[in-house]
Amino acid sequence: MSEEQNLRARIEEITAEITPRLIEIRRQLHANPELGFEEYETSALVMRELTRLGVDHRSGIGKTGVAATIGQGNGKTIGIRGDMDALPIEETGSPEYKSRNPGKMHACGHDAHTAIALGVSEVLARLADALPGRALMVFQPAEEGLGGARAMLEDGLFEWVEPDIMLGYHNWPLIDGGTIGYHPKTAFASTDPFDITITGQSGHGAHPHLAVDPIVAAGNLVSSLQTIVAREIAPLEAAVVTVGSIKGGSARNQIPDSVTLEGTTRSQNPAVREAVKAAIERVCAGIALTHRVTCEPTFLTGVPPVVNDPDILHPVLETARGMIGDEKVIELPQGSMGSEDYAEFSTRVPSAHLRIGSRLKDRKTMLHRSDFDLDEACIPTAVKAIAAAAIDLMKR
Repeated sequence: MSEEQNLRARIEEITAEITPRLIEIRRQLHANPELGFEEYETSALVMRELTRLGVDHRSGIGKTGVAATIGQGNGKTIGIRGDMDALPIEETGSPEYKSRNPGKMHACGHDAHTAIALGVSEVLARLADALPGRALMVFQPAEEGLGGARAMLEDGLFEWVEPDIMLGYHNWPLIDGGTIGYHPKTAFASTDPFDITITGQSGHGAHPHLAVDPIVAAGNLVSSLQTIVAREIAPLEAAVVTVGSIKGGSARNQIPDSVTLEGTTRSQNPAVREAVKAAIERVCAGIALTHRVTCEPTFLTGVPPVVNDPDILHPVLETARGMIGDEKVIELPQGSMGSEDYAEFSTRVPSAHLRIGSRLKDRKTMLHRSDFDLDEACIPTAVKAIAAAAIDLMKR
């Protein structure tokens, strides 16, 4: 048996040994979810595990983030990111590890992502003397729209240890547990949140001619925004404009002074991203003129798309095939229009991002649903594939 075969056999052996504990950790996290920048108990658990492994680590990076380094080799430094935060969703499923925190739920599988990152940490820690390079393990807070990756970078994560390559992953309930999916180009879209405030003149509902109605303007605006993708973006380009919240009015017989709308834009092409934003501004200007209101869009800080670097992705996939089998590594037909603030890392460092199959065997569900759960086979699958890929990349 070659040295490489011995190493991969050792990764398989360690992963099999620690999987029951990783599942236990995942279920503990699922039962005790914490929202972005509030992951105090989650971070404490991560630090206890890293201390048990004898791994050098730092806390408080990006408020509740944790980072660790493993290995002393002279090869490449490979960053591996797992996110930790939950969502403000009331869990409606009934697993034995159901959320104990009202209104909070791991509906995106970040509990499993944290367990995977801990599993990779343990595999690499046990093999530390044989590592040809180093690993930077990143336990990130606040992925769900709150800028946790950016916060960690602003707190000096890459000044502490600067990786040569980054690896990311996300569970994916559209493919079976035990598989790994990928898209060869854009894995996730950019996203740009926006707020729009429409201001008119309040008045009695019986006398609309004496008021300036922002609700009617808002209704027209929502419809008009949908024409941007339908009529201004090329059909083979990907873009989304979604208005997810409208707030205005407090009585059925009163026209309010203002209405606020909240939404997001998504795209996979930087030029399309800018075209959509410019179109929103133009449509708002038209609504203002047509309805005698002010209509002011504000774009919040978004994230760029996650684009796989082929020079990183291809060797990662080769390693994954060697660990789990050719037939279990699946090219996905399209990237996701979802966004990932992992893009904050991947735009700075050559990177690859994998989808870890997590489809339940007994029922259908999806990310961000109140009944979400996952096939825990995704945990050992990711651990052994990512640990092996990291070691192989250290040699590049």
